[in-house]
Amino acid sequence: MNYNKLPRQAAGEPSIAATPTCSPCNLVTLVTLFTLAALFTTGTAAAADKDAPRPATRPSFESLFSDELLARGKGVKVTSAQLEHAFIAFRANLASRGERFGESERAFREAQLLDRLIVTQILTNRATAADHTAAEGLSEKFMADAKKGAPNDDAFFRQIKAMSLTMEQFTRRIQEQALAESVIQRELKSTLDVSEADVQNFYRTGSDYIVKAMAADLEKLAAAPSSKPGDIAPLRERMDAFRRLNLERLEQPEKVRIAHIFIATRNRDTEENLSTEQKQLKRQHLEKLRARALGGEDFQKLVKEFSEDRGMAETKGEYTLTRNDPFSPEFKAAAFSLAPDAISDIVTTPFGLHVLKLLEKIPAQKAEFEKVSKDLKEFLLQQALQKAMPDYFARLKKEAGVEILEARYRLEVKDGEPPR
Repeated sequence: MNYNKLPRQAAGEPSIAATPTCSPCNLVTLVTLFTLAALFTTGTAAAADKDAPRPATRPSFESLFSDELLARGKGVKVTSAQLEHAFIAFRANLASRGERFGESERAFREAQLLDRLIVTQILTNRATAADHTAAEGLSEKFMADAKKGAPNDDAFFRQIKAMSLTMEQFTRRIQEQALAESVIQRELKSTLDVSEADVQNFYRTGSDYIVKAMAADLEKLAAAPSSKPGDIAPLRERMDAFRRLNLERLEQPEKVRIAHIFIATRNRDTEENLSTEQKQLKRQHLEKLRARALGGEDFQKLVKEFSEDRGMAETKGEYTLTRNDPFSPEFKAAAFSLAPDAISDIVTTPFGLHVLKLLEKIPAQKAEFEKVSKDLKEFLLQQALQKAMPDYFARLKKEAGVEILEARYRLEVKDGEPPR
């Protein structure tokens, strides 16, 4: 994770630079905290998906003739069909990312999914009118974030299809998860707090709640009469590694802030490459603009008037980047080779032609506390939320009188672990 919010980065085309790095508060959402099966394994929506594909693996005698009830409680009913829908979507989601698991793990994975289907139903049953209102904004954000991972809409739709979902099913799952998160935010997260001292300590020493838990375990281990140095050293090393990693994430690498004039060498409608003759005309045009800039004309004015950067309305043609940011190599090489106020030669990338001007060089340094304290506090708050969730979910299931009717799906939850 990067604790530092970076400006949106796109040098002319969406493909030149990927989506900006997020802060912890954006990375740690309900999707990762609660539904490890991602956005595609919810319960009540799955029951409504009449057109969802049926599984073709491991059919049982009962499933051929009935929809077996797997779990029940107050406002809770999960059937084998719902679990099958969730499992197929979950497995397809993993496959779309090149991940697999063996058949020996299937029962455990199904048990995890069943637990999430149960909790999702309980949470959505507890939603208030205010939760529904809050969920509208969250679902829009979830959808926007999901689309950012695909280069275009067609690719996004193909990814949804690869996960054995229709767009309608995907949207319903997004909406349901947003509603569940709204309930968690109101009932649980709003009761948690992180002190300013904890934030300061995190910034200064790299000690978050995970490091503190490891330190407590280390203290207990050291006090145990039967403990040996060989038992203590590995835990200490892991704790120190966590702390160092947290501090490294607070280090901001060298950056440059540049402006550029971008001239596309692809058809803006079809994305097909222009002809050699057309590209030559484009280069001649950019050479004239570069000469005007070298002659003293205002570079930002030339950018505003002539750049074909699709992100102009948002970026004004300016970008701040590090050597590790996912810009094209040619673009980064030119940006970091310039002296302040210098103007580059014409730079060719797969997307077009660029002339860059270096506006500022920002040396490597530790992020200023005032600029990251809000994100650090949210990060610690999310850790506290993860720690509190198992007991919260256990209480909700107990209040709902949840019964798991299939013994193979009964999972024990250990203290401090998320529900499995």
